[in-house]
Amino acid sequence: MHNFYKILEKNKSLNKIALDDINGSISYKELYRHCNNLSSYLVDKGIKVGDRVGILLPNSIEFVVVFFSCLKSGSIVVPVNPKFRKYEIEYYITNSRPKIIFTTKSLKEYLTGIKCSESIEIISVRDGKPDIQIPLMRYENQSETVDLPGITAIYLYSTGSTGVPKRISRTHENLLSLAKNHSETLGWNSSEKILFTLPISHTYAMGNFIASVNSGMTSYLLEDFNRNKVVETIRKKGVTIYPAVPFILNVLADSKIDKDAFSGLKMVISAGAPLSKDTFTRFSDKFGIHPRQLYGSSETGVISINLDKDIASTAESVGKPVNEVTVKIVKDDGEVTPVNEPGEIIVRSPSMTSGYDNLPDETELVFKNGYYHTGDLGYKDRNGNIYITGRKKL
Repeated sequence: MHNFYKILEKNKSLNKIALDDINGSISYKELYRHCNNLSSYLVDKGIKVGDRVGILLPNSIEFVVVFFSCLKSGSIVVPVNPKFRKYEIEYYITNSRPKIIFTTKSLKEYLTGIKCSESIEIISVRDGKPDIQIPLMRYENQSETVDLPGITAIYLYSTGSTGVPKRISRTHENLLSLAKNHSETLGWNSSEKILFTLPISHTYAMGNFIASVNSGMTSYLLEDFNRNKVVETIRKKGVTIYPAVPFILNVLADSKIDKDAFSGLKMVISAGAPLSKDTFTRFSDKFGIHPRQLYGSSETGVISINLDKDIASTAESVGKPVNEVTVKIVKDDGEVTPVNEPGEIIVRSPSMTSGYDNLPDETELVFKNGYYHTGDLGYKDRNGNIYITGRKKL
């Protein structure tokens, strides 16, 4: 079936913990039941295939339930980071035009005052006295999972270097490919436990999140980064995987945290910005685990990750492409560059979008012959490891 919801359906009988946040935890079995109930609720409210549903929530069980419920019903998920500035939130909502927004009690009042809000139903599902309490919802007549070949599953936004966010549609097949190729490349399985302090509304954390659900892993969800909470969660919960950004790794390396705090971690992932050799070395020397650089984009999802056994000698590399992703380094004329010679990085992936919504000129500029032209400059070494050296001048 062409519906991303099937990655949850395959784990629906598991009694192990699927999600854990500041308010508690639920199993995969409970998550599946909550999603079925909320999906039926959406259908009862007249939400149809192709309707947009906004999610303005922090990392939480509620975020995940709304996310999968939308996918089951065929509506398009519009995840928005609640920590964005007000004008940014207004832009995303005005551009995506959701019929419903699920948010917190504290943000609901603000949302009712933005442009076009009169045509949007705003529902609080978290904090204070929410409008609906997902765990208490019961629907005997469950809505069916819709088969959605070629249908948009999610709207993401790419800011790039031009400033104005460009809307990106990714299909159910795109997300299924991303989850499968990412998790299989890293060899993830249901025994792993992953911690999220970065917002899963963003493409980097979301890619890791959907891959973890695909693998039947347990996800621990913190609303933001706090070094003490990170250490406590990793130690207490037995977390094995932690996706981060270089800023977080710098903070942890410079902190007075005990050097054995992360002894249970098997993998630390770094993305979102270049990982300097200095940050890599200080973090590795202090905690005894090497951060692995990941490379991706809103347009493509995960592109590559550094899994090199000799990671110390390739620390500044973003590694090799994940399964089913092709990366070329090309000159201005499109010819592939020799080993160690820089050029533009172009990508072909089953998880990538076909272009920017309603922006034909921008689409034609960077999507050519089945490849996405990233605008990033880099090279491949003799072992096929990718190094990013900068951005192409416009």
